[in-house]
Amino acid sequence: MGNRLAGKTAFVSGSTRGIGRSIAEHYASEGAKVAVASRTVAKGEKVVARIQEAGGEAKFFPLDVTDEKSVQGAIDAAADHFGGLTTLVNNAAPTDLVVQNFKPLHEYTTEEWDSILLGTLTGNVFWASKYAWPHLAASGNASIINISSGQSQLGYKGLGAYGTAKGGVNSITRTLAIEGAADGIRANAVVVGRVVSSPGDSGLHTGPGHLTRLGNPMDIAYACTWLASDEAAFVTGSLVTADGGFSINGDAIGGGA
Repeated sequence: MGNRLAGKTAFVSGSTRGIGRSIAEHYASEGAKVAVASRTVAKGEKVVARIQEAGGEAKFFPLDVTDEKSVQGAIDAAADHFGGLTTLVNNAAPTDLVVQNFKPLHEYTTEEWDSILLGTLTGNVFWASKYAWPHLAASGNASIINISSGQSQLGYKGLGAYGTAKGGVNSITRTLAIEGAADGIRANAVVVGRVVSSPGDSGLHTGPGHLTRLGNPMDIAYACTWLASDEAAFVTGSLVTADGGFSINGDAIGGGA
């Protein structure tokens, strides 16, 4: 157990698998109390059990980011249980919808478009930040960390709605940073590249376009731990890129010779 996040209390959405689970578990290993939040109760309880078995403190809170009352209720319940919140990690996203709707933008129905923006931007970031705000402000030293994507900055066929939503995540991060300054709330985003989360693939091999290798969830957890810690007290309104160099590789994205 470490102590980089000692005294912190974190609410991590979408924390029953992949990046979110790694963030929750690593936060707990560094001394934070962690609210594990997701739609799936059974998976959430397993993550909590893993944290507790490792000596950390955590509790599961059911969360549906497409339901405003669910977002408010989960955040208020977590703050009540832990006696406040210092850290909000907005990680949840409707990945199933994104995969199911991988197609040209002009083929989206309005309902499909709205569903992806609702789960990725409105519920996951706007509602969560809105309802966590009074709890974060009360701490006087708080941090909001939004999980963004390289698709917010580069054009990808078939991912128009998701890329647009993640572009909105980048924009709202800057607004949260400006408006949060008076309340002692920092806000940053982690722009994620391709991360391999399957148990059989550690991601420790070079991927197309990456200058190092494909990512694994802990790569993102480490970045989020730094942003939540007092080591990043002078960092706000930033887009921290963790993508193995993909976004700067001109050869990978068609800009090379």
